Amino acid sequence: MELVPCPIAGGRDFTSWIEAPDRLNPHGPLWSIVRSNSSGLFMLNPRPEEPEAASHYPAESYDPFIHEGNPRSARDRAYLATSSVLLRLKAATIMEGLRKPAKAVRILEVGCSSGRLLLHLHRHREIPLENLYGLEPDTGAHAAAQAAGLTHMYDAGTDAIPAGTRFDRIVFWHSLEHIHRITETLEAARRLLEPDGMLVIALPNIDSHDAAVYGPDWVALDAPRHLYHFTPGTLRDLLAHHGFSVVQVKPYLPDTWYNAWYSEKLRCGRAGRRFGLGNALRAAATAGKSALAGFNTDRSSGFVCHAGAAAVSCRPLAGECGPATFQAPPKP
Repeated sequence: MELVPCPIAGGRDFTSWIEAPDRLNPHGPLWSIVRSNSSGLFMLNPRPEEPEAASHYPAESYDPFIHEGNPRSARDRAYLATSSVLLRLKAATIMEGLRKPAKAVRILEVGCSSGRLLLHLHRHREIPLENLYGLEPDTGAHAAAQAAGLTHMYDAGTDAIPAGTRFDRIVFWHSLEHIHRITETLEAARRLLEPDGMLVIALPNIDSHDAAVYGPDWVALDAPRHLYHFTPGTLRDLLAHHGFSVVQVKPYLPDTWYNAWYSEKLRCGRAGRRFGLGNALRAAATAGKSALAGFNTDRSSGFVCHAGAAAVSCRPLAGECGPATFQAPPKP
């Protein structure tokens, strides 16, 4: 276990917030989530050291590692079907604002799992395979991505990418919050991005309506895998610290149902109760309220950010977003 400073302000002055369970081991030890007094960022502290982290990603129960070659249940197949539908929306979000022809676009996805998003960009957006790069440390997911046809797969850091390679989009789709060396990763992304390129970052929002409802049972806390818990405001501050300027922040509503449904199931499991019809209705009601709240990006269950180099990123994609505000979530 290690104690780390705030990656935004560098300070080690924290206030305890909550003790959260591991959703994959709900009756195991609790994990401490704290708030940085200098930046407002919520983070897991102490946390597993990087070599230990892999043991907390069991392939048999961690959803992002499910792919067409390994579903084990009807639930896994339903997850694959739903996520396949959402790949179209994700691809459109990633490609938003790009003016290059598809054959000239180069994309890096950090934490690409089995490569399903990258392969969708190849099959449906006509981006050549040789222009698609993935970073994935998990050996099983990495092997599945290679078997599916991705030729540029790396299991180390960004320093393994060939010198001189630059990207139009660098994607962190629910991966930035997992990264131990977040400072080094964002510095590398700054070097690897084309002058007019963009980071595309999807994250859960710790200041969302459903996070306030479920508290320590909010499934997107995902301790100890999620090391950081962002709001649009704290993400903006972190990116500015590394020379990026936020061009656009939008709510990502598909996360709402997943977070409400599995948070309700986690709460039932921890209390030793069966997940029944009443719980399903309660999850649906919470998801509905969260979706309505999510039209204000600062309260959305999840959000997507486009950011570019500070010197060139002032052109909005679809109307420049106003300054993000931050309200500390209530202590459960």
